[in-house]
Amino acid sequence: MKDIDTLLSAYADGELDRTTAREVEQIIATDPAARRQVAMHREISALLHAACAERVFPAGNLPLARPRRMVIDRRFGWAIAASVAVGVIGFGGGAVWSGGHPSAREHALDEVAEYHEVFSRETVHLVETPADQADHIKAWLGQRMERKIEIPDLSAAGLQFAGARMLVIDRRPVANLIYTRANGLPIAFCILYLDGNPSSLRLDRRGGLSLASWGNGTYGFVVVGEVETGAMRDIAAQVLDQISG
Repeated sequence: MKDIDTLLSAYADGELDRTTAREVEQIIATDPAARRQVAMHREISALLHAACAERVFPAGNLPLARPRRMVIDRRFGWAIAASVAVGVIGFGGGAVWSGGHPSAREHALDEVAEYHEVFSRETVHLVETPADQADHIKAWLGQRMERKIEIPDLSAAGLQFAGARMLVIDRRPVANLIYTRANGLPIAFCILYLDGNPSSLRLDRRGGLSLASWGNGTYGFVVVGEVETGAMRDIAAQVLDQISG
């Protein structure tokens, strides 16, 4: 196997074959530092693409056989990304925003994924409060989250609401609504405090987990489970249709 830094970089760029990608996903599933490195690479790549998408060399500086569009090798691309990212991306602790703090969204996804890896395998203690106490769940978690809690009906996706539990991320509560299915481990829908700009739906992977996430500037919303990304997109779309703000 190649060195891990090269593999993580190639994984983030989608350049690995399926077998090697699975091997890397096994590493990412158990190594928070590897997850942070993948997140960092994706953040910097996004800046690189934005910075370089339309840059071209003057015609006189290009070899005759080359097209006008600028051809950027990996080292030069990273140099541009680094210059664009000054004050925004830091290399010491993974993907970070200004001020040197880990990207809130990436950190939240890491935490949610780690919780789900544990709790989704519970049976007797899958939830703190069962589904037959839905009114209590709405009142309890609504008070903790300082917002109306809606419990999406995901039966069209083959999911049955099982109940809820409260998680804690960075000393702030997280509403965790858990759904079971006939085949496979449970799926969870989480609502958490997530400051920042509103963000649209995005799909991510953490090991064997798919995560769909979005935010409204005050709260973040994450659907997580061991399903293919296409199925996760469909589940997230149903959640989006049924919750407010």
